[in-house]
Amino acid sequence: MSKIKISVYEPPMCCSSGVCGPDVDDELVEFSQTIKKLKEEGFTVERNSMNHNPFAFQNNQSVLTQVNDSGTENLPIIEINGEILTIGEYASYEKIKSAVDKI
Repeated sequence: MSKIKISVYEPPMCCSSGVCGPDVDDELVEFSQTIKKLKEEGFTVERNSMNHNPFAFQNNQSVLTQVNDSGTENLPIIEINGEILTIGEYASYEKIKSAVDKI
């Protein structure tokens, strides 16, 4: 199997866990568990938040185009090996794993 890299481009936020601030973001908590599981399975996962790693956005033309066209409305964007899987949603473990299994 070739090396799989999953890249996540997220809107500005205080933390990626979903448990910071006054309200818990259940979607982010679930996605953090998805990321943890994928890493445990040996996949390379890179999370890029606009306010913590803006250069990742600038260095990826397809993501930069989405942001230039629609602002942060299209975030998060999830890519697998440079190919966009989802725009505007955090994909479930099952959806990511299904896409990875097809590579």
